[in-house]
Amino acid sequence: MELIRSWMACGRRGGRGGYTELIYDDKVALYSDNEPYTQHDAMSYHGDSAPVTGPATRTVVEIADDVARLLWRAGRNDDALQCGISEAVGDRCWNRRMVEECLDNVIEYVEQGRAEMGDAMCAALDKATDFADYEFAFPRRHPQSVDGFIAIASIGILAEMQGAWVLELLGFGEVSGKEALNGTSEVAMLTSDKIAFLSEPRPGSVAAWWAREYQAYIPIDSVYLYLQSFDMVELQD
Repeated sequence: MELIRSWMACGRRGGRGGYTELIYDDKVALYSDNEPYTQHDAMSYHGDSAPVTGPATRTVVEIADDVARLLWRAGRNDDALQCGISEAVGDRCWNRRMVEECLDNVIEYVEQGRAEMGDAMCAALDKATDFADYEFAFPRRHPQSVDGFIAIASIGILAEMQGAWVLELLGFGEVSGKEALNGTSEVAMLTSDKIAFLSEPRPGSVAAWWAREYQAYIPIDSVYLYLQSFDMVELQD
């Protein structure tokens, strides 16, 4: 683990192909107005039924930047952090693009190392790297693909610090028991801890990109075990 954590402490690898670089050609699909899969009404791609306009309106990218910065600086993963995130998001609804932008930022923070990283993200990173190394032994067997390890560890950080619901918007799973949650509201989504793992990732999602790039090294069952280690995921019946 010390070798892996030394990789995690490295500076940003501008010349290497990480998530942000590798997925560049897919961003037309990921960020297009045409959804590759059906979303819940309140958790749709745009989030709001009508775009919010006006000179003072922040973009999804700006909101995601603020949220990721809060995660990066946080000393504790507590109610104060979650309140800060809620204030940053404001009246906007969480949606796919916002979570994907947060993930991009978290990956960059992980690549920058721990020197200025808050204790909360450091703890989440330790947990994610420990579980990922246990399930995958990924960087030790495939050091040339350490970017994939950083990407899946960053997904674990988001799920640990924000909640399992991010896995649905990243394409790894979906909310289980929607009927019991009384519909498809955002509140039901954000308060649910029952995210059913999908045997096949959503087409065009972050999960689909990751599986396409790294499934040859890591079988889907290992990904399930990794996510289950966070007590976030249960298998779909």
